[in-house]
Amino acid sequence: MKKFKKILAVVAAVAVMCMPLTGCGEKLAPADQTVGALFELAAKNNAAPMKDLLGFASEEDVSSAFFEEGANVELLDELKDQLSSAGVELSEEDVQELSDSMMTMLGKITYTAEITSESGDQTIVTLKVNGFSYDEMTQIMMDAATTMTDSLTEEDQMAIANGDMDVFNSYMQQYIKDFVSGLAAMEPSAEASEITVTCEKLKVDVSGKEKVAWLPTNMDGFSSDIESVMFK
Repeated sequence: MKKFKKILAVVAAVAVMCMPLTGCGEKLAPADQTVGALFELAAKNNAAPMKDLLGFASEEDVSSAFFEEGANVELLDELKDQLSSAGVELSEEDVQELSDSMMTMLGKITYTAEITSESGDQTIVTLKVNGFSYDEMTQIMMDAATTMTDSLTEEDQMAIANGDMDVFNSYMQQYIKDFVSGLAAMEPSAEASEITVTCEKLKVDVSGKEKVAWLPTNMDGFSSDIESVMFK
């Protein structure tokens, strides 16, 4: 389940090649806006807000600046790898449907970002996220498994026990479709979870130009916090 959460979150360890900067006179985008744009990027794989906010030439440049090399693998490829390792073979259409359903689910997550404290070299942003219930997601998974088990005939059970992967895949394909269908029907919790984000002025490569932005001091911690509130 932790692997599945990792796929959904699409959160990589952010690797901004930057250094702390103080005393800069240029006008910076407000810290709440950069934190919101980072949330969109890390949680929803949506690079557009950060592209527009800092003036990147393309969304690909955003990914290059904020993700470790090789970390921003296409979601479809991630899904294929995870399913293949479990012995499940799906068609390109099935995998794309699965990917689309997951991104639709992530798109439902809402959040607000507010500056709650600021000084010359440090700003505190409170990020409130309406994520999904981990218990509810687990129940959906269990319900899909129960449906699959109830539909399993004795003949097919014997075939699977004897290594018939075609039969196994047919059941697993239906299980995944039932699971994804349940996920697509989920709605975020009405109660928001809070993340306190400490930001500082950092240099970042914006399409070949060095710019300064308010960014989380602890990028890895920020990514972990996002994952924890998206599925709590």
